[in-house]
Order: sequence, then structure tokens, then C-alpha cells
Amino acid sequence: MNFYQKILLCAILLLACWIRMQGVSRLPHGQFTSNDAYLFAGQAQEIAERGVLPARDMRRWLPHGRDNGQLFPLYAYAIAYTHKTIGWVSPKLTLYHIQVYASAICFTLGLGVVCFFLARVYGVVFAAIVALLLATLPGSIERSAAGFGDRDAWCWMLGIFAVTSYLYKESIEPGRRRWIATALAGFTVFLGGLSWEGFGFFALMIVGVKLWKFCTTDTEQQLKAYLLWMLMFVPWLYLISPAYRSGYGFSTHVAALVLLPPLTVFALYGIRYLLLKSIEQLRPHSQKLAWGLTLLGIAAGIGYIFMQSGTFAETAYPFRESELMQNVGELADPNFSYWTGRYGAVFVLGSLGLITACLHLWKWKGLPLALSLSLFVGTTFFRTQVNGWIGVDTCNALFFISLGLTGLSIGIACLRKEVAKDELVTLATLAWFLLWVGLSRGGKRHDFFIGLPLAYGTAWLLWFSPVHLI
Repeated sequence: MNFYQKILLCAILLLACWIRMQGVSRLPHGQFTSNDAYLFAGQAQEIAERGVLPARDMRRWLPHGRDNGQLFPLYAYAIAYTHKTIGWVSPKLTLYHIQVYASAICFTLGLGVVCFFLARVYGVVFAAIVALLLATLPGSIERSAAGFGDRDAWCWMLGIFAVTSYLYKESIEPGRRRWIATALAGFTVFLGGLSWEGFGFFALMIVGVKLWKFCTTDTEQQLKAYLLWMLMFVPWLYLISPAYRSGYGFSTHVAALVLLPPLTVFALYGIRYLLLKSIEQLRPHSQKLAWGLTLLGIAAGIGYIFMQSGTFAETAYPFRESELMQNVGELADPNFSYWTGRYGAVFVLGSLGLITACLHLWKWKGLPLALSLSLFVGTTFFRTQVNGWIGVDTCNALFFISLGLTGLSIGIACLRKEVAKDELVTLATLAWFLLWVGLSRGGKRHDFFIGLPLAYGTAWLLWFSPVHLI
């Protein structure tokens, strides 16, 4: 990138931050625009006064109080210690001011990493399209605006750091810089794991990329680097947070989501390495062996889901069936007008762009993936119309079928021997799209995280498709 291109990207980042700062002056002092922000404000105040959170929060869930060991309070710690670090700049700067502006600043930092990463991979024009969309889409603004005060933008930023840093280290030649980048990528997952119980979905994207490489390579390349990445967060999360050792309530499955998938992939690599080393006849069939082991790992994961299916509804939203919880707007299922109001036509363009990217990268082997993605999009974004045609139960069944077919279709695309340089980026974006759009289908609160894959797909459609056709 030259100087003027960097100026262009920086201008877009300033625009994104400026948009999110609007209206903060009209916010009454001490007030936020979200309910959960007050919980983190109280935690930050306790941390500022005591240095740490107490074992139990005696202001909630009386008479016994709420167990703070089951929380993920890194966001509150970040607010408190940021104030301690820069509070000397102005005596008038309070914890409240830090939290009010935290959402906008975190989102802008994450967007900056996305900009410069995509500019490095695809070029400045592609990165500028993605950045402009993320800067201006209403669905990306609400939970990242100044005054919101919740941890959504903080978790989004850490998710961006975790995924892009891992993809960046994959493009670096082996050496000292690659080791440092690997350690930083793992450390970012560690921070995210202490911030939110749902952060494991970002780690799953990285695990998916590693599984792709496992099935498309003949040897255990860079296994030591993967071990370093894993050691940066797996043992420390288990030792530091009680939620990973004995989670209950909202934290029941957090260890299975964050810690088990990376350990499973490492075990698959280790088993293949031992088998190939001890049985010479298997060496010509290393990729077939990888496929077999991957299917076993996936079957184990599906088995865990079925075994624990009875606890998911209780741990996700314990009282969702009550009249009170049914009136909570962010837990409602989004309809078609919701998508158009939040993302305009971008949710259609972005979906078409991701489908086009699959066909562009994997040619005819990407056709099954394009068809399964089309079914996924139809049963999610156009769910209202499809429900009217075939009924709610049939639509839900087709949605889950589309998820299974998409996983199988990605496996078919794996069989292509030629590897494109941007293949891993598209794979990670597809994983991001499937996970967060699938979750948003059952709750509006998660749609904040779907802006990135939609913007990425739209950039594909607007930039690469015309070039390809010409």
C-alpha cells in the first residue's frame, strides 16, 4: 500500500468512529443505552476499589448471591485498569467515560485490523468496500455506538484479532516472526475466553481452518506451531477460570466449546502421525486416513450434542419459556423486515457474494457448496416467506439439513488439489457466516456479528465478479 491508500483506509476508520460518537452528548450522565452495561459498570467500580471482584455478588440472586467465578469479567477489568492507567490525564475522566466510549473505540480498532488485513490479501479497493459497509450498516452500529456500554464490540474486536492473527501467521514464512504471530493469536483467544462464554465460536473458525489443512496435506506440517497456539490459552483458561473446570448455568458447556475442539484436532494430528510412522503401508493413503479420523472427530462432537441436548435449552436462556423472557426483544426470532431494516439489500448481496466466491475458488467442486449455501440462506433470511409456503417445521428441518449438506460440501471442495492463496480467508469467512447467521436465526442479539461475512461477500460480488466476467 502506498501513502494515499493508507490515508483512504484511515479516513474510513475515522468515519466509522465519528458515526458511532453521534448523540453521546445527549445521553444523561451515568446512563447507558443498554441494560447489561450497568452490570459491567458495577463490576468495574468494585474492581477499581478492591483490585479484584469478590467471590460472590451479594447484590444479586439473594440471599446467597451470584457466583462470580462463573462469570467472564475481563471486560470489566479492562475498563477499571484502563482508567487506572490513563486516569491521570484528567481528574474529570471517570470509569463511566471509559465505558461510554469503549464500544466505539473497540469496534474501530477491530475494523482497522480487518481493513489492513484484507488490503494485504485482496487490495485496497476490496478492503475499502468491506470497511465502508461495516462503518455504515445499521446492524453494525447499534451495539458498537458510544453509550451502549455492553461488551459486544469488545468481543467482536477480540474475535477479529483472534481470527485475522491466525490467518496472518499462516501466510508468514517459517521463522521467528511466525512463532511470535502464533503466540499472539493464541493469547488473543485466551483474552476472549475470559471475556464471554460464546467466544468459543470464534475459536471454532480457527479449528475449522486447521481441519481443512489436516485433510488437504500429507504430513503434520507446522504441528509445533499449532501446539504453541493451543498452549497459549487451553491450560490457562482451565486453571484461571472456575467456569472451565466446573461450569454450570450459562457456563455449562463453555469448556466443551472452547477447549475440547482444539484438543481434538491436536489428537487427530497425533494419531495420524503415529499411525503413519508405525505402519508404512498407510503412508500413500495419508489423506484418506485424515478423512476417516476427521469423520470420527465430527461424529464424537455430534454425539456430545445429542447426549447434552436436554441441557442446552436450560443453559442458553433458563427461563425463556416464561412470559417475561418471551417479551425480551433481543431473544426473539428475526423476520424478513428485521433483516431489511438492519442490513438493507446487503444480506442478499453478501450471501450471493459468498456463493460466488465458492464457485470462483473451487469451480465445479464448489457447486454442491453453492447449492447448500443457497438452501441455508433461503431458510434463514427468507424464513418468513418459506414458512408460509411449506410450514414452520419443514423450514426448520431444511435449515438443519442445509447445515449438514454445507459441511459435506466443504469436504467435497477439499478434494481440489490446487490451493488458492485466499482460500483460508474465504473458509474462515464461511465458518463465521454459518455460525453467527445460524445463531442469529434463533435470536436477534447475535446479528451484530454477521456484518463482517456479509460485507466480505458483497465485496466479492462488487469487485471480483465484474473482473471475472470481463
